[in-house]
Formats: sequence, structure tokens, C-alpha cells
Amino acid sequence: MGKIFKFKELDFRFKRGINMKRVTAKAPVNIALIKYWGKRDNVNITPYNSSISITLDNLYTVTTIEESNEFSFYLNGKKQTKEESQRVLLFLQNFASIDEISKINVFSTNYVPTAAGLASSASGFAALAVAANEYFNTQLEFKRLAAVTRMGSGSACRSLLGGFVAWNKTGEVYEITSPIKDLVLISVMIEEKQKPISSRKAMEITVNTSPLFPFWTIITNRDFIDMKHAIVSGQYELIGELTEKSARLMHATMLAANPPILYMKDDSIVIWDLIQRLRSRGVYAYITMDAGPNVKILTKSSHQINILEELKNLGFNTSVVSRIGEGARIING
Repeated sequence: MGKIFKFKELDFRFKRGINMKRVTAKAPVNIALIKYWGKRDNVNITPYNSSISITLDNLYTVTTIEESNEFSFYLNGKKQTKEESQRVLLFLQNFASIDEISKINVFSTNYVPTAAGLASSASGFAALAVAANEYFNTQLEFKRLAAVTRMGSGSACRSLLGGFVAWNKTGEVYEITSPIKDLVLISVMIEEKQKPISSRKAMEITVNTSPLFPFWTIITNRDFIDMKHAIVSGQYELIGELTEKSARLMHATMLAANPPILYMKDDSIVIWDLIQRLRSRGVYAYITMDAGPNVKILTKSSHQINILEELKNLGFNTSVVSRIGEGARIING
């Protein structure tokens, strides 16, 4: 069996007063089955197409907001500069005044490689939003919280909920009830380093220059409807087919941009080829990829050992196996 990659739990030991206010939230990574790619409204962060994701149980971000004398932001144990912290500072203004924000520390830890195409920004901003909503007692109802959360990262609104989650192009976010409980996602780590071009920049280039983008929006909005029906009715094969189709089309649309955007590496293509061969032998396995080289394999729990063994035979020894998980929540207050 392939090695199951485990992220080291970072142990922060804060010097805190007896009555120091502190709130901690945890938010999961979500991986889109029907991809979101392209902002229709850059102010309210609404997409050109509707998307559907699956929430993962063991890839996540933990964020703590704690009372302090001045504002600081720590990511994965490292204090960030003022420039690096600016995005967090601006986001928090949706919950509190500058004066209130200037009196907190934010500690965020990604238990997933950061900026490597594994949706760490989605889990990060979902955790930050839930923590801030509690810490500042903003009491935003869910619809408003989802709208604010996507200001940090569009797909972060999907990490607020568990299971299968839809994000309509109108902005609505909701869970999709499904009889399916045994799907797992195998994330194969090809590169853990930060990707050379951010999702935000790549999305902007694609929208503005790819001749395939109009086609992408039309087809993806149709596939969204079909995927939602497949999830509700438990049609495994259709879920897999639409998942792989969405990933292929997104990467093709990016490749047609100017300049072309290519996140795939040689090893990414090797895994695509493996999955095609396994499926021809009756294994339930479908590929998906986001804005990064790492590959995710959608399969059933009963088939995961077979896939992990085949990956190991090809030299891919680092994988994360995730099941369907819960949405963002407060874990300490």
C-alpha cells in the first residue's frame, strides 16, 4: 500500500493571560467535482458557472484568533510581514473595525501543502471567517457568512459545509443530500512547493484570453445540473465521468489562454494514464485536478487499496486518503 502522508501537528504555546479571549475554528479542504473557474463579478465574487465540491475529512486548516496588543498574522508558525498580512487584514474588516482588528493575533495552520493546488486557501479563509464571526460576535447568518467568506477566496464558501456542496452562479451555497457515503479521494502528492502562478492570476488570464472560456461556461453549467442529479440519485458512474470531464475541460481552457497556463507535470500525466488502465479493468477510479500538479483520484473505499498499490508500483509513495467530511466549525472558544 502507498504511504499515507501525515501532516505534522504544530504545537503553538502562547503566553496568555488568565482571561485572555481566544477562539479557534477548523475548516476542511473541499475539492470541486464540477470546477469553478472564472469570476463574473470581481467585487461580490460570483462565478460564471455553478460548481459542486466534496468536503474532505482529514485535510484542513485550524485558525485561532487571540487577544493581543497589536495585529499579527502567523501562517504555519511563521510571522508574516505587513505585506503578506494585508489580505487577512482586509478580509477581517468584514467582521470588525480597524481598531478591534489591531488588538488581535491570528494563528493559521494548514494541515495540507499551502498553494499547491490542494485548496488550502479555501479551508484557510473558511476557518478565518468562522473564527472571526465568533470572536467579534458578528453573528452573521449563513447566507451572509458565505457571501463574506468568498471575498477571501471564492471556493472558501464551499468549505463552510460538509458532504457534497453546491455553489450556484447566483451565489447560493448549500449541501446536496445524497445516499452516497463510501466515496474517497486519494490526493497524490507530486509537488508540495508553492505553484508558480496563483489560482487567482491564472483564472484572470483564462477569462480574459482563452477562446475556449465561453464554451467552458456553457458546458459546465449544463454538467452542474447533471452532477447534482447524479449525486441525489446515487449514480456512481455518472459522478465519475462528469468529475473527470470537468477537470479535462478546465485544464484545456487554461492551456488555450495567452500565455498558456499548464499546471500538469509529466507525473500528473502518468497517473492519468494509470487510472484509465485501471478503469478498463473494472476499478472505480476517476481523475480530477485543480490549479496545481497534484492529482486527486475519486474512488470507492473498497477500491482504494488496489489503487494505492498500483501507485506505489509506479513510485508514487506519498498519498492522502480522505473520506467525506464535515464543514467548518468552532472547536474551542
